[in-house]
Amino acid sequence: MQRKVLLLLFLPMLASGCVTHKLWSEKSMDEWNEPAANPNVRLFRDARCDDFLVVYDEYANRLCTTNVRAFFLYQNLKPLEEHLRPHFVSTNLTRDLPPVPVFSMAMTNPPDWFYAVTTNGAHFTLFSGGRKSGSYPLPFYNDGVGRMERIAWTPLTVTADLTIVGGVLVIICWDILAESNASFGFH
Repeated sequence: MQRKVLLLLFLPMLASGCVTHKLWSEKSMDEWNEPAANPNVRLFRDARCDDFLVVYDEYANRLCTTNVRAFFLYQNLKPLEEHLRPHFVSTNLTRDLPPVPVFSMAMTNPPDWFYAVTTNGAHFTLFSGGRKSGSYPLPFYNDGVGRMERIAWTPLTVTADLTIVGGVLVIICWDILAESNASFGFH
C-alpha cells in the first residue's frame, strides 16, 4: 500500500513529461551569433532603395568562427530589435555602392554627408549632415541549431516519458491486482 501511495504522489511529476520538459528548457543547446570582438563595421549607401548596407565581422559561438556578414539596415530593423537573424545578403553588393565613413569616436568637424560612429563594438550611430539619424545594434541572435536539435530529439524524449508513465501505471495495476487477489484468498 505504501508503494502505491508513493507512486501516486510521483505520477503527476512523471506524467508532466520530465525528459521532454528538460530537453526544451535546457539552455546549453542554444548558441548565439554576435558581433566579433572587433566587428570591423563598414557601411555603404544604397540610394536606389534608400538604405544602408552594413558589413561586419560576426562571431559564431557554436563553431568558434568569425565570418563577414552583410545586411540592409532599414529592411532589418525589426529582427535587430528582437534579436532575430536578419536577412543577410552577399558582401559582393559593396562593389556597386559608395562607402560611408565609419569612425571610432565622435568627430569635431564631421562630414556634411552620411557617416557613422561605432560606440561599443556592438552598436553604431548614423549621422547625416552632422545630426544624429539613429543608433543601431549589430545582430545578436540565436543560431537556431539548438531548436532543430530539440525537434530531432523530441520523439525519443516523449517515448521515454511515456515509458516512465507506463512503467508506473504497470506497477500500480500490479499492486492493485495483487491486493485484490489477496482479498479473494489467492496467493
